[in-house]
Amino acid sequence: MDDPAALIRSWCRTGDQQAFHRFYRTHAERLWRFLVARGSDEEIAYDVVADAFERFLGTVCRDPRAPVGLLYRIALNRATDLARRRAVREPAPPADAHELAAAGGSAEQRAEIGRLLQGLDEREQNLLLLRYWVGLTHREVASVLGIPEGTARRRAAELTDRLGREFDDDG
Repeated sequence: MDDPAALIRSWCRTGDQQAFHRFYRTHAERLWRFLVARGSDEEIAYDVVADAFERFLGTVCRDPRAPVGLLYRIALNRATDLARRRAVREPAPPADAHELAAAGGSAEQRAEIGRLLQGLDEREQNLLLLRYWVGLTHREVASVLGIPEGTARRRAAELTDRLGREFDDDG
């Protein structure tokens, strides 16, 4: 897989459209799936992805070292803003069991994994979704969440251990 920072540096320095397209193809769908897994409506998630990339293009060349973190932070901020506006107008429907659970297993297992995830706070959900559903590296997760890489690694391990114990206890 291409190094995201190298792709964006190439695009920023030389206008290399192929480099940007590789970055876009790698991250647009992953970002959309992350937003949907967090409970965004699919249509809204498409809009957030488009808006995030537009804002990303306007800022990334100032500091292209951590483009994945920047893109996801922009998208998270935009999704949060939209959710707040929507909450003022009408309450959002409760999210179904997270799409993360749809990766496999029986219906009962998927429901249980969804229930366990819903028991986590938003930062913990984001960390697990970014790491294991979207497939970002610990470094990229740390960049998105604004925490040190070692903290992202440790929290991911702690959360998966905790959820594994809860899943085993309930299953």
